[in-house]
Amino acid sequence: MNITGKTKIFYMIAHPIDHVRSPEVFNPWFQENNVDAVMIPVHYRPDDFAAVWDSLRRTANLGGFMISVPHKELAYDLCDAREETAELVTAVNAVRRDATGRLTGANFDGPGFMAGVMRGDAEVAGKSVLLLGAGGAGASIGFSMARAGARSITITDIDAARASDLAARIAKRFDGVGVRAGGNDPRGFDIVVNATPCGLHPETDPIPVDTTALSPAMIVADIVMKPRITPLLAAAGAIGCDIRYGGGMLDMQRDLTLDFFSLRE
Repeated sequence: MNITGKTKIFYMIAHPIDHVRSPEVFNPWFQENNVDAVMIPVHYRPDDFAAVWDSLRRTANLGGFMISVPHKELAYDLCDAREETAELVTAVNAVRRDATGRLTGANFDGPGFMAGVMRGDAEVAGKSVLLLGAGGAGASIGFSMARAGARSITITDIDAARASDLAARIAKRFDGVGVRAGGNDPRGFDIVVNATPCGLHPETDPIPVDTTALSPAMIVADIVMKPRITPLLAAAGAIGCDIRYGGGMLDMQRDLTLDFFSLRE
């Protein structure tokens, strides 16, 4: 890539940073479409994120940034404005910077998951879902699956209060869906979704469900993108489950994010 003083910069912000795929998806698109832009992975630790926010606002050649765990909820609080996709879930994964430094947030996790991991709304309609994780990605996925017509959604999280709060918010918006906070036992569910970071470090991370309780009839999806085959997906695949990889979520988010950044005509 020919990076000059005129090149528009975009960040991919996360902690840790080594698992992110966004630069691998966006930079080839920039080159193929002759867009003078570059996406750079940037590592901010949680304790530093609020302190650097003003520098993001003041970086004049910054077009915007994408955000991964664990910064999505704090970024939502810090944004000057938020699109409806973010207002629903109170978390952002993309922030656009305008010429004045105003920062507007959006969230494309749920739409990207539905299009790139699931095969559209019809695959979810009428099904029972176990959603592992009530953070920014989990919230967006939960709202999207409720909108798609899931029969029931059970949400579990290491923070039980966060799971209960998300369940209440989804139930309020979609009163025809049975939404509740619960445990992580996958028995009896049609779809199991891991929306936690478990799997980023396969050598040390616990598998978020008892895999012996999975059944071949289940769809088991993971939003972790690296590694492609997480321990959860490996175990589920060995049982015969229909496994879904997290990389498709980002691939489908790309065009939504490009439009949000006004990079496509």
